Amino acid sequence: MPDSVEDTSTISLRICLEGHANALALNKDNNQIALAGRSLLKVYSINSNGFTESCNMRGKNQNLSYSANDVAWSTLDSNLLATAATNGVVSVWDLSKFGRQKQLLVYNEHERTAHTVTFHSSEPNILISGSQDGTIKCFDIRSDKSINTYFCNSESVRDVKFSPHTQNIFSAVSENGTVQLWDMRKWDKCMVQFTAHYGPVYTCDWHPTRNWLATGSRDKQIKVWNMDGRPGLEHTIHTIAVVGRVKWRPERTYHIASCALVVDYSVHVWDIRRPYIPFASFNEHTNVTTGIAWQGSDSHCLLSISKDSTIYKHAFKDATRPALKANAQGASLGRFGDISFANKIKEYEPKTSGASNTKSSSFIRRKTNVAGSIQFHLDHSKMYKFMVNDTFSGYPLSESVSRPTQEHESFIGCARELVISGKKLSELCEHNAEVSKKYGKHNATTLWNFIKLFYGSNHFEPPFEHRSSFSNQKNPMNSRRATQVASDWPQQRTELGQDLNGNTPETAHEIDVANVDDDTLGSSGVEHPPTSSVILSETQIISEITFDNFELLRNGFIYVGPTECPKALAFPALHHDVQAARPQLDLKASDHEKSPPPHVPTVLKVSHVPPIPMWEPHKFVSDALMLMNDVGDVQTALTVLIALGEARKLLPIDDALVEHWFYTYVDQLHRYELWNEACEVINRSWLRSVQQLNQHSTAMHTNCGECGRPMGGKVGWYCDKCKSMQSAKCCVCGLIVRGVYAWCQGCSHGGHIEHLQKYFAKHSKCPKCGHLCAYS
Repeated sequence: MPDSVEDTSTISLRICLEGHANALALNKDNNQIALAGRSLLKVYSINSNGFTESCNMRGKNQNLSYSANDVAWSTLDSNLLATAATNGVVSVWDLSKFGRQKQLLVYNEHERTAHTVTFHSSEPNILISGSQDGTIKCFDIRSDKSINTYFCNSESVRDVKFSPHTQNIFSAVSENGTVQLWDMRKWDKCMVQFTAHYGPVYTCDWHPTRNWLATGSRDKQIKVWNMDGRPGLEHTIHTIAVVGRVKWRPERTYHIASCALVVDYSVHVWDIRRPYIPFASFNEHTNVTTGIAWQGSDSHCLLSISKDSTIYKHAFKDATRPALKANAQGASLGRFGDISFANKIKEYEPKTSGASNTKSSSFIRRKTNVAGSIQFHLDHSKMYKFMVNDTFSGYPLSESVSRPTQEHESFIGCARELVISGKKLSELCEHNAEVSKKYGKHNATTLWNFIKLFYGSNHFEPPFEHRSSFSNQKNPMNSRRATQVASDWPQQRTELGQDLNGNTPETAHEIDVANVDDDTLGSSGVEHPPTSSVILSETQIISEITFDNFELLRNGFIYVGPTECPKALAFPALHHDVQAARPQLDLKASDHEKSPPPHVPTVLKVSHVPPIPMWEPHKFVSDALMLMNDVGDVQTALTVLIALGEARKLLPIDDALVEHWFYTYVDQLHRYELWNEACEVINRSWLRSVQQLNQHSTAMHTNCGECGRPMGGKVGWYCDKCKSMQSAKCCVCGLIVRGVYAWCQGCSHGGHIEHLQKYFAKHSKCPKCGHLCAYS
């Protein structure tokens, strides 16, 4: 049935929930949906008008075993449900019973959080669960204990799925990036194991008709693996965020739906033949989508739940088509001024010679009208590359342009040569500006020079409290430093209990002109404060001041020297500190009056002094960093932020956005195998979630080459079951390996890396067991 067919039963509906759901499951008749979350465990009936609550299994119970991460519905019995809880409990529910008797069984065998649970496709009494403890448990609901335990040799199992093509085979994905195939009858060793992603794998799903397995990972990729024989990568889809869930679309061989764990709130349906643009998108949710499911075999109805506490029943006819809005032409400007241009090639019917041929061909060939959005893979494109002159590029083209430059050379070079710590900020900016200029990143060079100019001085070194208060301008009373007096200022000014303004403690808030020294300008007994010696607080400026002192007020600060030189001061340009300047003689000082005009009030009360207007670069720098990220240069944006150190607190950038920058940059470094650079970036992070990246999947579990069981003892290569250390010996020479040890994760045999290199140069199978080892 084509996508354009409208089905009146598939309309978009929305209801609110008590707290958001983490997972959903449909019954075998696809007319009921189960929702499970930390504070939610309900069953809703699906009808044409919306959703109707039919069962609330949690009620007011606050038991942690009701706080679910995943829910599964039996494919054979509509009354059986299973949930995986955050405390490791796996519960089986019978909807035909009442009250607390609905919780039929409680399995408390996992040591850590249970992430996933699923029923067997043909055995109604069998279900399996995966946990954070790295194990998979197989349960028979006719027994109160697990019947099998599968050790995955990883820190955490995130998803398990039974194969629809082979009865007893199930797949398991782990946080160390591996995928395993297990025969549930053989609990001691997995059938197949391979590394699918560089980051943790969070989800998997089997294709309904082909032996394909789709996996989604934190590396923002969805990969489709052909599981016939040795696993092979068929397709790779590049998404914009961490993949949380994937579901194959029924009746569509090449369509798969996905949702993200962070950043992206939409549900996308991809055609695996076009890996960069979604085939369709549902954008109704306002927060991260946590679960998706197709309503049985109906390919036009998609159900989804989200952290916005909503559930949607999407009609496929209401989905947006991003591919239809995409431009068929593209252009990119290279760092040396070269321009690449790609456009779609329009194919025309070949012209025939003669009217008879045209007439006959019209009966033989009839062009079928196929929607372009569906048959996009039949289109072709062509790439052009142009070089521009120096006068147009703005920068001279180096000699290296004549040779073909390697892709991403600029990114790799900057990642290796940029310095983010170990020097002063001004030195870091100067070095990184040279590196950016070397690799043609001229915008980044300008940004580094700007950071050096405004943040490389001592005025922005810790502490930054006085700068942050200026940027807000909300409380000017607290934005000045307290009054400071230099040690070289003469002490005779404060004799007889007088303060700096000549006031006694009793009259500190009433300044009298009689207390001011009337010495003439230039007399030998007058001493003036040195430059930067006196800094007044605003509390003193706002207090009652006389007209004489008011004439000394200049741009928010007051001079406290001799009264005879109020206009003889040469006030310097204001900086962020309020300072008094060294007095200088005025040629017309003799013309000035030495006393205030008669009959004028001697006291002027000032209730508020306007804050000093100052331009600060913080908002400008934050906008520049966001712009660098928007144009695809997250490397520069994050490197500048790290190099700023504590000064980054002045920038109005959300921590959630910075965390996304860290994940993106680290993933890019991992793709180019820049492990040391990625580790340094993680170590320099101030976010706990990013700092913990180096702590994930750090354990490598090994198996015994004889019995295949994991070796978890205190002695590295000693098997507790075999009571031997045969695994420590080289399978080629038979001697104990001392130093670098290489081993196969499939058969668990290994040895000296030099011996294995020579052996596998001529052979492909294991020298000890005949296993087809993938040595590279």
